[in-house]
Amino acid sequence: MRRGDQVTGIILLVFSLTLMEGSRRLPPSATFGPGAGFLPFWLGALMAVLSILLLVKACLQPVASADTALFPNRRVLIPVGATIGSLAAYILVLDRLGFLLGTGLLTAFLLGVVEREKWPTAVLVAVLNSVGLYVVFHVLLGVSLPKNVLGF
Repeated sequence: MRRGDQVTGIILLVFSLTLMEGSRRLPPSATFGPGAGFLPFWLGALMAVLSILLLVKACLQPVASADTALFPNRRVLIPVGATIGSLAAYILVLDRLGFLLGTGLLTAFLLGVVEREKWPTAVLVAVLNSVGLYVVFHVLLGVSLPKNVLGF
């Protein structure tokens, strides 16, 4: 795990520094508050600090034995593949299903299949998640969200 943490730390540090540099080209402040460059810069700074902490932790760890596998068995990769596949499917069908239905199905799949929660709990959380996100983004913030042929 040491080598993986070192590589991850370096990649995240480079990405965060690139993000900080790119956000410096945006205005840091506007007339009535923070500008477009404020949040990306500080998120990049936070990510840089966390990646440095990961690098330090990885360098201070003792070297693991050579027979230690990154994953104990292949079954550990199934939830990762299911999550990535479901997110890809969500992107592909979001315009057809609409935000409410697509997000609800994604949440229910992730909770019911990947996390193996009980289905009544998964469905309840999926409905609350979809409706809550809809209220925040569409109703409160006025963001246009994808709709299906039925209008929701």
